[in-house]
Amino acid sequence: MANCMLGFPNRVDSAALSGGAWTAGLPLANVKNRVLGKFARTQDAQPSSTWLDIDLGIARNIRALAVVNHNFSLAAKYRLRGADVSDFSTVIYDTGSTPKDVWPVVFPASALDWEDDNWWSGRYTAEQITGYTPTLTMLAESNVIARYWRLQIFDADNAAGYLQFGRIFIGPVWQPALNMSYGASLAWETKTEVQEARSGAEYFDVRVPYRVQQFTLDWMKQDEAFSQAFELFRRAGIDKELLWIHDPDDTVHAIRRRFLARLRTLSPIEYPYPLINKTAFEIKELL
Repeated sequence: MANCMLGFPNRVDSAALSGGAWTAGLPLANVKNRVLGKFARTQDAQPSSTWLDIDLGIARNIRALAVVNHNFSLAAKYRLRGADVSDFSTVIYDTGSTPKDVWPVVFPASALDWEDDNWWSGRYTAEQITGYTPTLTMLAESNVIARYWRLQIFDADNAAGYLQFGRIFIGPVWQPALNMSYGASLAWETKTEVQEARSGAEYFDVRVPYRVQQFTLDWMKQDEAFSQAFELFRRAGIDKELLWIHDPDDTVHAIRRRFLARLRTLSPIEYPYPLINKTAFEIKELL
């Protein structure tokens, strides 16, 4: 298990976006809107249409890029590159000339029964991902300083006949030197309202549930506590978005434990021991 990650800030809003072919009513610029249901939609699903360039304006420290609330099929693939020139003739980062799976193999055959729909593929089934906000998260092994980024999606057989997504996150991450302490929790919460009739029958005003992650970092040195945690609280507040990654090494539960979120509370930096600081986090999923 690798240490958790918090991605912040999101650089996409100040970036210039180009490339691909997008419908007039749902342009690429929509990914700069934080409403995840306001999509950017391609004109078709052909690779010539399903790519985009991100110009950050200046070379920036980037480690994570996430495509949030997408409709990529279970067979979709991607390639991500970072460069210091706009024509990508000099590449700094590349996931490889062989495209990677958007939905990689996550289950070994030993973890599945013969009758399971995904016994042969080892991938999620459509039923298993229903109810989640699909998020393609791409993580570099280390920080990459680059100005230009190119993302290509290969999903020509997508049943919808187009690709769409609601938001892009691109930015640096903070990975604490020591991981969150035991006792961390991940829960579903819902605002669904229940009304009971005199007969005892119940009626429901159904709302979309969301995930809430709670954890503490109990063993931070002073420099990390104040240059990272304290500054994150100051800059992100309870309104700015961040990318939560529970365990970057985990693929089996990535769909469950990686999501775009915000801080629900701003916790104090505490001093439990000499030269040691701690703080708590409560993170709410953005819908």
